[in-house]
Amino acid sequence: MTETAPHRGLVLEDVEVRVAGAPLLSPVSLSVEPGTVVAVLGANGAGKSTLIHAIVGTAGVARGRIWLGQAEISDWPVERRVRHGLGWAPEGRRLFPGLTVAETLDVAAPGSAAERARRIDAMLARFPVLAEKRHETAWRLSGGQQQMLAIARAVIAEPLAVLLDEPSLGLAPVVRDQVFAAVRGLADAGTAVLLAEQDVPRALAVADRVVVLARGRLLLDWPTQIAA
Repeated sequence: MTETAPHRGLVLEDVEVRVAGAPLLSPVSLSVEPGTVVAVLGANGAGKSTLIHAIVGTAGVARGRIWLGQAEISDWPVERRVRHGLGWAPEGRRLFPGLTVAETLDVAAPGSAAERARRIDAMLARFPVLAEKRHETAWRLSGGQQQMLAIARAVIAEPLAVLLDEPSLGLAPVVRDQVFAAVRGLADAGTAVLLAEQDVPRALAVADRVVVLARGRLLLDWPTQIAA
């Protein structure tokens, strides 16, 4: 790979994660271009969340390189990766239950008070279900509404790339459809989206490429039109 990433999205080159010398993630190379969704599929323990944590910076990378936009972020701390343009909606949502929808978004939004207000209004327009719950605390939201809030929090800073870890987990089928529609909408707006998911049919329906992991190894990286 050259000294600059080939596009403004997310690029991994031979990324490997080890714990106590044992590989949790064998060398993985993949790229997520702006405006596309790459779905990472696999059973529990396949390495999906490990891959996400390696990109975020919460799992130690034994070797390999990670690029975000034109910058190599392999050795950066989490907060610097986020400031540079990495969004993350973790598995389990991890919302502050006592904060309202508006407060949750305000905490995550950069800029002045006026700029944060503009960004909050933009997120509420993108996720109308949240606009109706603007002053509701997170713990009072339904599971689907909480997931929408977690995604909105992840993208309110207009990141170059966003990582979504099991966004449909525990949701009813009709709510899952809404979440996946929102995921596709993020890509259509120009964001590079890496989606770790177990709902294979819905993931394939919104993804441009599919990556399959098993026991920490990459088995497939292929366009969904062919993989489906």
